[in-house]
Amino acid sequence: MMRPTLLVSLVCVAACGDSVQSTATAASEASTATDTSDGTSPTSTPTTTTSPTSTTTATEGGQTDSDTGTTIEPTTSTTTEDSTTTTTTSETTSTTTSTTDPIDTTSTTTSTSTTQAETTTTTDTGETTDEPPPACECPDIEVPLDDGIFVLSGDAELWKYFPESNSFTMLGGLNCGGLVSTFSMAVDRQGFAWVQFVGGELRKVDVTNVSNCEDPGFSPGQLGVNNFGMAFVSNSQFDQCDRIYGNTYSGFGPFSEGPNIGDFLSIDPDSLQLSKLGKTNFDGAELTGTGDGRAFEFGGTGPAKLVEVDKASGAALEVLPLGGLEINNGAFAFAFFAGDFYFFTDSDNDFFASEVTRLDYDDSDMNGIQDLELLTSDAPLLIVGAGVSTCAPVAPM
Repeated sequence: MMRPTLLVSLVCVAACGDSVQSTATAASEASTATDTSDGTSPTSTPTTTTSPTSTTTATEGGQTDSDTGTTIEPTTSTTTEDSTTTTTTSETTSTTTSTTDPIDTTSTTTSTSTTQAETTTTTDTGETTDEPPPACECPDIEVPLDDGIFVLSGDAELWKYFPESNSFTMLGGLNCGGLVSTFSMAVDRQGFAWVQFVGGELRKVDVTNVSNCEDPGFSPGQLGVNNFGMAFVSNSQFDQCDRIYGNTYSGFGPFSEGPNIGDFLSIDPDSLQLSKLGKTNFDGAELTGTGDGRAFEFGGTGPAKLVEVDKASGAALEVLPLGGLEINNGAFAFAFFAGDFYFFTDSDNDFFASEVTRLDYDDSDMNGIQDLELLTSDAPLLIVGAGVSTCAPVAPM
C-alpha cells in the first residue's frame, strides 16, 4: 500500500389458587343439621369448585378405630379442576354446620366461607429488539467490503480489484482539497479508505462516494514519523475491532533493508496518537491485515520478502522470501484476501502500469508449494496503495 518518495498509498400460570372449598361434615349417632344461608333443605352435600389446571382432595372429621389405631375417614370432599382458560371468576359460598351431641349439650356451630377472586395470567412472549449491534459489525453498503481489494493510483484515484475475475473497476478521483501526491492506504470496517499523502497527511475517503474526503484529525510528524506503509488489522480472532499498524519510511533514498532500520508502529483508533512498538529490518515496507488478527509486511530487496509480524513488537514471526518478485524504485502495495496474498508492483519501472502477482499462501491447489503466479503485467493504473477491509474473507471462498 505504498509508493516511493514521489508516489502514495490506505442478546402462568394463574395458580388459581385453588381455593379449595372443603365442607366438613361431622358424623354422630345423633341427628345432623345443615343450614345454608339461603334456607335450603338440610341435606349434607359435598361442594365442588372448578378452577384451572389443578386437582386437590380435602378430608376432615376422621374417627379412630380403637383396635387398629387406624383413622377412618367418613367423609371426603374432592375438588376437581379442569379448565384451559387463564382468567377465573369464582363465587362466594357460605356454609354453616350445626352439630348437637346427645351426651354433651354443648352446641357447636361452624361457619365456613370460601371466596375465590378473579385471577388473570399474562404471558409475555415478545422479543427485545433494541439491543445494540455487535461491536465493529461490518456494514451493508453499496460498495461491498468483502468481495475485493481497494487500490490507490499514483494520481489519486480509487479503484477496486476483484481477485475472482482478475479485473479492475474505477470508483473515482479523490477530492481532498488539493492533496494529490499519494503514498499509502488502508481500509477500515466502516467503509472508509484512509489515504496517506506524501508528508504524512491522512484523509478518510468514503468508498461509496470518493468525492467525500474528510480530515479525521490525525497530526502528521508524531515522534518524527511522516510516511509509513499501513493497514487495518483486527485485534484478534475473537475481537473484530481494528486499528492501524504501520512501518516507517525515512524519506531518504529508495526503500531498503537492514538490521533495525525501520520502526513498527500503531495508531490509537480514538485519540489517533502514534506509538512506536519496536524495530524492523525495513526502511519502507507495506502492511496488510487479516480478519483473524494477523499482520504481515511486504518489503526488502533481492528478493522481496513476506513477513508475518508480532503486532505487539513488530518482531518477525515468519519470513518467506519471494523469489522472482522485486521491489525496485517503483510503486508497490499488497493485500490479503481469502487465503492468498496479492502483490502490486512496478517491477519494470514503467511508472504507468502495475503487475499483479498472487501467492497461493494456503496452498489451495494442494501441490505442497506456495506458488507465485503472475496474473497480469498491465493493470490499468500504477498502484501505490492497497487496502482490504478486515470484513473480507480469511478462508478461500
